[in-house]
Amino acid sequence: MIYKILLCIAVSVCLLSQAQALSSKLMDSGSLDLLGDFSEQMQNDIHADNSIQDVNITGAWLIELLGQPREKMKMYLLQNGSLISGRGEIIGGEMARKATATGSISGLEMSLNVLPEGAADSYHLNLSLSSLAGGDYLVHQADGGSRSGRFTFAVSANIFKAASGKEI
Repeated sequence: MIYKILLCIAVSVCLLSQAQALSSKLMDSGSLDLLGDFSEQMQNDIHADNSIQDVNITGAWLIELLGQPREKMKMYLLQNGSLISGRGEIIGGEMARKATATGSISGLEMSLNVLPEGAADSYHLNLSLSSLAGGDYLVHQADGGSRSGRFTFAVSANIFKAASGKEI
């Protein structure tokens, strides 16, 4: 019995001495360089997440409405503070109609109203800027009906730039 206790004590002392040797190796300044790269990457990710607060949606937008009938919008949007305005066209089949857009940004949500010239239809688009994967739209038609669906978009300007062109 005493031998088992002595063996347990010897194993414990051996493990403790190994643990102490291991911790001193980890604390070596050369070993911490690995964590420096990781920390730098995390800082870059944090800055990328914070840049969403500095979004400026000014640019050329191609919006594809995925419902029926399939339509596309080619819009040039301008942002002034939280307000959005723009011009472009709505393309459905072979027909293109000129359109104007107004909207706003509140937090990470963008709301856009597009009105085609010469028609009583109105398009309401909502987009979360946190995902940039697309959004939802609702069309109020001149005949009193409505239709809705999802949309995708592409922007041919860096929406993470200030309107002055300075990189954020």
